[in-house]
Amino acid sequence: MRVFSRFVNPHVVKTLVTEQAGLLEQGAHSQQITVLFSDIRGFTTFSESRTPEQVVNLLNRYFSRQVAIVFKHGGTVDKFIGDAIMAFWGAPLPDERQAEHAVLAALEMAQVAVEFAREVATEGVEFDVGIGIHSGQAVVGFIGSENKTDYTAIGDTVNLASRIEGLTKGVARVLVSAQTRQACGAAAVFIDRGDFKAKGREQAVRLFEPVPNPEASGRAD
Repeated sequence: MRVFSRFVNPHVVKTLVTEQAGLLEQGAHSQQITVLFSDIRGFTTFSESRTPEQVVNLLNRYFSRQVAIVFKHGGTVDKFIGDAIMAFWGAPLPDERQAEHAVLAALEMAQVAVEFAREVATEGVEFDVGIGIHSGQAVVGFIGSENKTDYTAIGDTVNLASRIEGLTKGVARVLVSAQTRQACGAAAVFIDRGDFKAKGREQAVRLFEPVPNPEASGRAD
């Protein structure tokens, strides 16, 4: 319970311990997940003009709001990488609507980021984010050494989600792969943004921008 409380909300931890204890005993294994990367744009420039204390304070304020959204939509917070957040859906608990939940989380995260930008603008801070999402197979589980191990996901699916986030600048705050779009259903409307060349991949990647679907609002999860 102590370990998983770092990654998921208390309800998921309770379910793992009381109803899905077998999942805790699984070793790292390949499974379908949906991965989200969120990154602050221009953060290096911001960091150079602020004290370390100011940088940490802003990150903590921002991360606390975004992590709450990930938990709200049933996601797992994998790690913080500098100013970036990595999260995924589909593990440790199975989630048949993982793509939908990830996209809905991303849309809410983008909206909260806009609100946060207005707040910190009064402090002279220019703030924006990019969010990339991809669905596919990844190795998930406790990975590390005898001295340090973390519950995480690795593989090409994770790498591509990170690459998609890097392609958002100048295009949209949120971009998702064709695989995520196909699995998402009617939870969002998708704008085709075309083919993009992703670093390390020979074939172009088709990317889509999700926007809220008014007809899907208010539907129970």
